Amino acid sequence: MTVDVDDWSSLLNFYSVRHDPSITDAQASVEDGVNRLLQVFDKHDIRATFFVPGEVARKHGQVVREIYEDGHEVACHGLTHRRKEFLMTKQEQEQNIRKATLIIHETIGQRPVGFRAPCLRANETTLEVLDECGYVYDSSVVPTFVPRYYGNVIAPTKPYHPSSSFMAKKGSRKLLEIPVSVNPLVRLPLSAAWMRNLGSSWVRFGVKVNFMLGHPVVFYVHPRDVISLPKVKGVPWHLYRNVGHPVVRMLDEIIGYSKRLRARFVRASDFANYWKLHIEDF
Repeated sequence: MTVDVDDWSSLLNFYSVRHDPSITDAQASVEDGVNRLLQVFDKHDIRATFFVPGEVARKHGQVVREIYEDGHEVACHGLTHRRKEFLMTKQEQEQNIRKATLIIHETIGQRPVGFRAPCLRANETTLEVLDECGYVYDSSVVPTFVPRYYGNVIAPTKPYHPSSSFMAKKGSRKLLEIPVSVNPLVRLPLSAAWMRNLGSSWVRFGVKVNFMLGHPVVFYVHPRDVISLPKVKGVPWHLYRNVGHPVVRMLDEIIGYSKRLRARFVRASDFANYWKLHIEDF
């Protein structure tokens, strides 16, 4: 279970909606969303991985510390959550990763070892920088293709070490890539966004088939998925569909269903270490 902790203003930036962050972020509080997710995870006694942008950690340090103190992993989600933040030069990417890493380290007292690119947009340079900065894993690859959003349809669906020349191909990088899971029937991500629009049964089917194939499942949700959102012109309708309590109910369903399939919910860093030690050599 993973959480991308970007705030409401970053979504408005993605859709080029003019706004005042000091006003809009208060209308859709990232802290309220995180706290509601923490309640869900505590109810089911599971541990998750929260990918936090550096600037969010700076602004919301207390809730980020609560995430860490509750036993969840705090990983890096870039610095500012701009959609092209990790499609830039190596120097710019390195500056952003090092700044974000330092902010998170100062916030929780521990250096992050995992990374997910903002908007799931990264390139080979990103992985090179992550390797050089000592990161253990990345989770930015989605083995699908959604036009104008993200994905690479030929990417592996199981964890792998990427090639230095093409991040969607197996290679010899030290860094482990943990792809976001897709429904094998219709290769769309297993995420709260797609769950809100296609239903929890679609996610449950994806979980079941991935388990049958021996694939670990990486699901992701945003804090904004579990709270009420202000209506803003320029934000697509599907961003509003079933947000709030319906997502909490569906999360309850898929977590309970996965447990009945004997799933274990672990932090991504623990999974990465286990995979490297026990799986990839077989």
